[in-house]
Amino acid sequence: MTYFPKLGTRVPKLKIGAWWLFAFTVSFALAPLSHPALADTPSRPDSHAPIGVMGDHRHKAGEWMVSVRHMDMSMKGNLKGRQSISDAQVLQLPNQHGSPANLRVVPQTMDMKMTMLGAMYAPNDTITLLAMTMQHETTMRLNTYGAMSQTLLGSFTSQSEGLGDTTLGALIAGGEIDKGILNGQWHYGLALSVPTGSIKQTGSVLSPMNMRASGKRLPYPMQLGSGTYDVKPSLTFNNAAHGDWRYSGQLAAVVRLDDNAQGYRLGDKAHLQAWASRRLAPFVSASMRLDASHQQGLKGSDAAITLPVPTAQTNFSGGQLAHLSFGFNFVGQAGLLHGHRLALEWTRAIHQKARGVQMQHQDTLTLGYQKAW
Repeated sequence: MTYFPKLGTRVPKLKIGAWWLFAFTVSFALAPLSHPALADTPSRPDSHAPIGVMGDHRHKAGEWMVSVRHMDMSMKGNLKGRQSISDAQVLQLPNQHGSPANLRVVPQTMDMKMTMLGAMYAPNDTITLLAMTMQHETTMRLNTYGAMSQTLLGSFTSQSEGLGDTTLGALIAGGEIDKGILNGQWHYGLALSVPTGSIKQTGSVLSPMNMRASGKRLPYPMQLGSGTYDVKPSLTFNNAAHGDWRYSGQLAAVVRLDDNAQGYRLGDKAHLQAWASRRLAPFVSASMRLDASHQQGLKGSDAAITLPVPTAQTNFSGGQLAHLSFGFNFVGQAGLLHGHRLALEWTRAIHQKARGVQMQHQDTLTLGYQKAW
């Protein structure tokens, strides 16, 4: 999945991360903690964010929550900047690995399935601890063309599967705001992503010489993790009420702390999202969410990733992406179903500006279950 440094590149990157953490720490020190922003009663279906949002709410002292989410994301075709480009146009681009001179392998479709398991526990009313791990399964179909021509030699499929990175962190009480339409609560999040996902996934490919080769290191989007320790700060404004509607927002970031063992790091990422929800019945609510992200390009390279394909070009990474999502929350109201939450969200990419050539995002479907006690 394209989820989007040496003196002169590494040092500025570390300064960016340090400023993020400095601003976060100072604002936390000045935060009023006298008004904890706790999760609403679980019987209200609009008391939580859409299932695609992480870290949207905290819990009361002694409460636990477990969750499972399954996401299925699809990509199709290729973009250069904002414009769709054909296989023939991709084949005109230079291969940064040298041989062959131009790109000869073109991605067609990509499907990523992620199953995420999460747990939350509140030792007190101020802090909620969280942990999340995930299982990845990524499948990409590609076309291979001749080394000296644009003759289509055939198609092949690459696949990677396994454990992804693990996130450990906390949600910390912020305060309350009661200024007209701004009448909600807010809290901080601070987490660390631990590199438990493999960055050495290999597979079989069809080469431009019309030969099948196995054991090739797969390109960056096919790897299961970042390979780095990543700091994930966030700030969430939650559950403001206006008539029959509730609305919330979140600002989050991912800051890579260093290069990984293979000599590269994925780009730092900033993510802003806002959502609104309305209760349709005591047990169901509908939601709409808009999110936008900016990710910097990959720095460094893995010497074993040398395929003549856009996903193996380090200068083809990062960019801007925006989505529009619609979802439903269902919460049991009585009996054995009380407090059990089932949620569904469909997401569509509405804007993408790729740095270089990247696959075009399409749809994501997320199904989730949560239970708090």
